[in-house]
Amino acid sequence: MDRRLFFMLNRARAVLYRHADSGVEQAIGVPAAQVSLLFALDKFPQASMQELGEVLGLNSSAMTGLVQRMKVAKLIERVVSHEDARVAHLRMTNKGRDKMIAAKPLLAKLNKQLVEGFSVDEINTVLKFLNSVHTRFSQPKGDIE
Repeated sequence: MDRRLFFMLNRARAVLYRHADSGVEQAIGVPAAQVSLLFALDKFPQASMQELGEVLGLNSSAMTGLVQRMKVAKLIERVVSHEDARVAHLRMTNKGRDKMIAAKPLLAKLNKQLVEGFSVDEINTVLKFLNSVHTRFSQPKGDIE
């Protein structure tokens, strides 16, 4: 068993993302990254693009490209804030909401596949580890300590 945590996390993330992306796009015609933004918008409807980028772990250029592709696909739209005309928020369209709803059972199935063969205690340990990684390393420090 390979014990290089950073390497194994990256490898697992890459293979899982490819699997999810191909399955979701094939089933509903929308890539997983776009589905992720739809779920983030559903959870944080008044969030700025920067805040949504942080939720998704995307830098501003990646977020801008993602938003542009989703606007062209008519999954989201930009709406000027009622409080401040200089600020625009993203809003899910009806088409976007339909795609998000269609993705839910696919992601539920994927989550079920992820936990197959593991006990509740083992999954809780994995979740504790992943949440700990997120908490410890979410603020950039520059140097590896």
